[in-house]
Amino acid sequence: MVVSIATPRLPIATRWSRDLLFHLAGLLTACAGLALWVTGVAVSLSVAITYFGLVVALGTLLGCRWFARVERRRAAIVLGRAIDERHAPLQGTRWTTRLHALMGDPTTWRDFAWTGLAGLVGMTLSGLALTLWGCVLAFVTLPAWYWALPAGADVGLFDIDTLPMALATAAAGLALVPVAGAAVRGLTVVELAMMRWLLAPRAAPGGEPGDPVPGAPPAVGGAAPPAPPLSLHVAFSLVIAVLMAIVWAATGLGYFWPVWIWLGLAIAVALHVVALRGLQARGDAQQALRVKGELCAVIAAICWVVWALAGGGYLWPVWPMLGMGTGLALRAILVFRERLPWVREQALAERVDVLTRTRQGALDVQAAELRRIERDLHDGAQARLVALTMQLGRAEERVADQPEVAALLRRAREDAGLAIAELRDLARGIAPPILADRGLAAAIDALAQRSAIPVTVDAQPGRRPPPVVETAAYFVVAEALTNVAKHAPGAAARVDVQRDGDRLVVEVADDGPGGADPAGSGLRGLRHRVEALDGTLSVTSAAGEGTTVRAELPCGR
Repeated sequence: MVVSIATPRLPIATRWSRDLLFHLAGLLTACAGLALWVTGVAVSLSVAITYFGLVVALGTLLGCRWFARVERRRAAIVLGRAIDERHAPLQGTRWTTRLHALMGDPTTWRDFAWTGLAGLVGMTLSGLALTLWGCVLAFVTLPAWYWALPAGADVGLFDIDTLPMALATAAAGLALVPVAGAAVRGLTVVELAMMRWLLAPRAAPGGEPGDPVPGAPPAVGGAAPPAPPLSLHVAFSLVIAVLMAIVWAATGLGYFWPVWIWLGLAIAVALHVVALRGLQARGDAQQALRVKGELCAVIAAICWVVWALAGGGYLWPVWPMLGMGTGLALRAILVFRERLPWVREQALAERVDVLTRTRQGALDVQAAELRRIERDLHDGAQARLVALTMQLGRAEERVADQPEVAALLRRAREDAGLAIAELRDLARGIAPPILADRGLAAAIDALAQRSAIPVTVDAQPGRRPPPVVETAAYFVVAEALTNVAKHAPGAAARVDVQRDGDRLVVEVADDGPGGADPAGSGLRGLRHRVEALDGTLSVTSAAGEGTTVRAELPCGR
């Protein structure tokens, strides 16, 4: 996709002059931007462990803002208006507050990126544009000054030492004017596309990526894409690389200086690729870490290439690689901190603590709900059935002279009595009223009195445990006594309830034949009830030695 940034209906000479002025200013600003960026980054990193490093960082970011503002206005030479800027306001008077605001502003970081990028891209493109126009100007004016050179003018493979050859060169220079103008126009398009990609305001919140930004400069001759296409960038870099090699060959060979321009073009393409991958990695910390690793690899490769082109010597690239490796390792630790053994153990311990607390809360709620149901049954349905039984008894007395009707009422009263008994047993199985009213010891005594076997009780639970623990202990005793009465009807049982520190120990023993199955349905249900409270249940039942059921329940101190 080719983007036109020319102002419509402008004469060709006006467009070329604007392009030339744009690149003249760009060569000056590129030098200033590169000096600001390199100095600010180097000094900030050198004294990063001191407050002075933060002060330098603040000054560097503010300087990058100023530089980007100048660059936005430089774009007005070609666009006709400056590129809009939209920064987050700097609030607060303390320099630390302003630094924090700057570091949290994405526009400031794009200004920072362009300040460093302008030193490479701007200097390369502007230098090339001025070189092209300088060569054309030299060719056109050659007849006026070739004679002043002692050995004539050396133009590539030719030595211009006569007026006819100088005039022919001037004619060739005039023929190259449109070529130079078109080439410089292409350089302007590429630099402005990259400039608007970084310096133009992003889409408004809630808008689509392609939506226009309120206040942004309109695209003249077509809408500018959010970033210059990578293929266009690569193709342009290849053209420049080949053109520089041709210029080197045409100027008499010698030291192969185009290698430095090739390096700058390669750096720009590599940074373009890394920037695109960084945009794709938004919101993904692991992908962003990989992009940072790729950026560090690019910087390391640049350092080694510069070291090699400079003739080798002291291996200074080792130090930036060491610094980048250390920073990358620290970032990796932050990204993958959940995989560190001690962090995982801490997270697991916190999760267990949360689950324990939430489970305890759920059990407390369940116990309270069961007690509420028991009260509703006792005070509601059971009371109504008792009233119904009394009314049926009075009705039976009034129809004593009608035997058939009296018999029906008698059967209805007996059925209501059975329903009352079943409802009372159901309520007692949910949460016995005596347990809530008088506590665990009284509830166990009541169980012993109702039991079909002789039971000895020694219940000293001390301070009253939580309701859910009381309920679990009560049902352990009830189920154990029921099993004794069912499987050893002639045996005697003993119930012992004692407080042992922060645990309530419940033990039910009998002198029956033993041989109980710990995996039976009744004992398995008791074990699940006890283990839900982080308690333990053990069953000892050797043949001929009776059975002992022991439960330990946590009940706090």
